[in-house]
Amino acid sequence: MINLKTNKMKKIIFLLIILLAIVLNQKSEAQVITGQEALAKRDSVKADLSKAQSLAIQGNIEEASKIYTKLMESEPDNREVGQGWLIANMERTPTGEEDAIKQLEELGRLYPKNTGIIFFKAFLETEWGHEEEALKDIDKLIKIQPDTALNFILKGQTLYAMEKYEEAFISFDKATSLDPKRPDVWGMKAGALAKTGKFDDAIVAINKGLELAPNDPTNFYNRACIYCLKGDKVNALSDLKKAISMNPSFKEQARKDEDFKSLYDDEDFKKLTL
Repeated sequence: MINLKTNKMKKIIFLLIILLAIVLNQKSEAQVITGQEALAKRDSVKADLSKAQSLAIQGNIEEASKIYTKLMESEPDNREVGQGWLIANMERTPTGEEDAIKQLEELGRLYPKNTGIIFFKAFLETEWGHEEEALKDIDKLIKIQPDTALNFILKGQTLYAMEKYEEAFISFDKATSLDPKRPDVWGMKAGALAKTGKFDDAIVAINKGLELAPNDPTNFYNRACIYCLKGDKVNALSDLKKAISMNPSFKEQARKDEDFKSLYDDEDFKKLTL
């Protein structure tokens, strides 16, 4: 099954969305001004982010960092700011990750309510293997933002990495209740269920992910894994064939995936994954 831990920070950018209140198509002058100010602020933040990203690409990390840290103070819940700072200040190497955790800890002391800093610190702690520290930070996040699905996704991933699959499922279940339209979380939920031997429930969960993303080969691959673990060769090979037709790299992955261990010597599996 696709590993839940990842070295890429995908789908974790939350832009600050500002909506103007419209009640019966009537707005007071004060409401219009407030709306205009909010839009101007959003445009200013976007401009600052773009400038910081450009400076970082040019190698001017110090100036880029100044902009990011300034935004951390004024935009405590804008995770794009935290992500930008992290990318600018960290090489994707073990030393870089460890240094980044320390720097994020220092920034957290300056901006203790900045959820972006807490989130990315926890993200790196999980990736680096400091799961207990990560859980403490994630619980801080959840206390500040109890209705944010992404916080529960990160908690589930951390618990999954710790092989605490029952607890991971609870977190993923909470995430799907908060944001039921994310197909990847249904896949994570299915993975946690499969790890506890609840294969039928896992298939129900992965099917929900497939309903939301019918063209995602990862869901077919993961369902093939679950079917194989369940002992259903026919459905396992059928889904694996679909996944491979959409993404041929799954051939090699399946040959090494222990979820297919029971089929390693199966001729049909061998033909499919050659």
